[in-house]
This record gives sequence, C-alpha cells and structure tokens, in this order.
Amino acid sequence: MTPARVLSIIRPLREDHLGASTFIEKGWHLIAHGDFAAAEAALLTALQLAPSETRTRSLLGWAVMRQGRYDESLEILDQVLGEDPSNPMTRASLGYVCMRKGLLREAHEHMSVASAQMRDPKAALYGCFYLGLLYSQQRDVEEAERYFERTLSLAPNFIEAYYELGRAFWFAGELAEAERVWKAGNSANRFSEWGKRCGEALKVTSEGQEPLSFS
Repeated sequence: MTPARVLSIIRPLREDHLGASTFIEKGWHLIAHGDFAAAEAALLTALQLAPSETRTRSLLGWAVMRQGRYDESLEILDQVLGEDPSNPMTRASLGYVCMRKGLLREAHEHMSVASAQMRDPKAALYGCFYLGLLYSQQRDVEEAERYFERTLSLAPNFIEAYYELGRAFWFAGELAEAERVWKAGNSANRFSEWGKRCGEALKVTSEGQEPLSFS
C-alpha cells in the first residue's frame, strides 16, 4: 500500500499528537542522515497516531521523494499544499520533485518561494540548495555557485553543498575550482559521509572519471 493511500484511510477516533511527535523527530533525524526508507516507516507510524499532522505528511513526501518515487511524493505534497499553501518545506520538496520530472519553471517557482521566506529556516536552506542543483543541472555555474554558497552561509556544515558545487565547476570545465571546493568540503568534515564523498571526487576526477551524482 502506498503512503498516499495510507493517508486516505487512517482515521483514529482520537489523535495522539504527543506519541506521534517522537516518530516525527525520528523521521526528520533519519532524513537528515540519508536513511529515507527508515524515515518513511517512522513517519507512517506517526501518521497512524496523528494523521492530521501537516509536518508529518510534508516530511513523508520528502522521504518518498528522495527514494525516487516522484509521483507518490507529488500526490502527498500536493495534498499538503492544498491545505496549507504557504507551507515552506512542502514548497521546497515540490520544487525538487518538479525538477526531477523536468518541470523546470514550476521547480524554480517552488524553490524560490521556499528560499525567500523566513518562517522555516530548514525550508529556506533546502530551497537554496535545490536552486543550486537546478542551476547546476542547467550548467549555469554562476547561479549554481551563488545558491550553493548561500546554502553554506546558512549552514556551514552542509557539506553536500560543497560536493555539488564542485560538480558544477567540474562540468563547466573549471577543474581547479572544483578541486578547491572539494578540498574545502573534505577539510570541513572529513569523517562525514559528504566529506568522504568530496575526497572520493578528488580521487576519481584525478583519474579522468566523472564525479557521481547523489542528489
């Protein structure tokens, strides 16, 4: 049964918001650490306890999205946005989904709204990061650099932005800049997953191979 289908049938007599909060926080923690399948499971448990929680459904759409199930994610996120049109994190996630589905104008609109608002700092952070990805995909390295650097100004330990900025430079043929950025990312936190990936990018590109895409 898909998460979107689960949302439509769960209707407890009394919602347990306190109990759900534990699973919501667990889901966010797992998303932040890249374990999206486990995050989905935790958030579905939260929804069984309190299905009206907008934050839970928004995070669920994010977890499903990052597993590449864009149509399911779009259904969940559209439902949340219909109830809360100004929801910033939902806007950021919808922007990412639209980008992956090739709907670039809609992607830019959602990401821009998320990045510009001040209600939710995490949504602003991811709105900026996703705009960096969007411009990198379009090979607009100047705009990609601007948004990745803004991402890092909001969260200096967001090492994934270093990795993706390095890729943007590499594909633009600016190999020295790519190397500089990956070295900075690796030095910022060499023991983190993305710090290690910055180090791996330095190695594979020195061997003439293309840096992998993870986002």
